[in-house]
Amino acid sequence: MNQNGAESNNNQTNSTAGEVNSGEKQEPKFTQAQVNELIQKRVNELNKKSEEKTKQAVADALSEYERKAKLTEEERATEAQKEKLKEIEEREHSITMRERKSDCLLALSKKNIPADFADYLIDNDAEKMNANIESFSTLWEEKLMEGVQAKLKASGATPTDKSSTPSHAGNDSNVVII
Repeated sequence: MNQNGAESNNNQTNSTAGEVNSGEKQEPKFTQAQVNELIQKRVNELNKKSEEKTKQAVADALSEYERKAKLTEEERATEAQKEKLKEIEEREHSITMRERKSDCLLALSKKNIPADFADYLIDNDAEKMNANIESFSTLWEEKLMEGVQAKLKASGATPTDKSSTPSHAGNDSNVVII
């Protein structure tokens, strides 16, 4: 009877634990039809946005075409020249920024600063970029020293300069003369 009573008590405990576990993790369940409906709704929204963007792009292109059709030959030539100048300026800017990035990476490597910071220091103006690098370098060194000092304090170790201690100066027994 003792054994039967213990078994029934264990069964009650297990069923109670099962109820608690199932009560904690009740995830919503969807039918395939509901999932399909949600997906279709989202696809329809995306299609509608895409169609609106396409219609707007077509309307813009048509209005630009009509505007250009009304221009005289001289105005078209002037506009084409302006577009080419803009293109050239964009290319020059791109080349300048690549050169600045290269210069910045070189300066950072000379100062033993990770190259990951280059994007934050690059500037179109070379003087301003160099000033950014110098100020960052100073800050980097200060914060690096603070971090090292904090680590040393936390570890309780005092660094010693091993290069100044004589190495085996009075111990000739290990020296082999040939």
